[in-house]
Amino acid sequence: MSSTSEKPYLTSSDLDMLQSVLDDAGYQAKILIDDEKCLNVAAMLLVKLFQEGVRSPAMLSLALEHHFGKLKTPPKAVTPVYDRYAIQGLPRERRAAS
Repeated sequence: MSSTSEKPYLTSSDLDMLQSVLDDAGYQAKILIDDEKCLNVAAMLLVKLFQEGVRSPAMLSLALEHHFGKLKTPPKAVTPVYDRYAIQGLPRERRAAS
């Protein structure tokens, strides 16, 4: 008897690729199950799809977007209204030159 698995095993490079897809998408989709363990739903989806044959990072990202929606873009950095020197004053070297 040969023992063949229906689900292919994941190599470390496969796991790295799946982790990079999760990181690039910015997903932290975790839910709490009965015994207080965190379950990463997005990671489970990616592993399931990978085992079903979806190997493209682009397709996996699209699947995340399809199932969980697109994440909001991070807010833009706020540009200060006043220049740094207007708040802190000029450095000693620049004060002597003025």
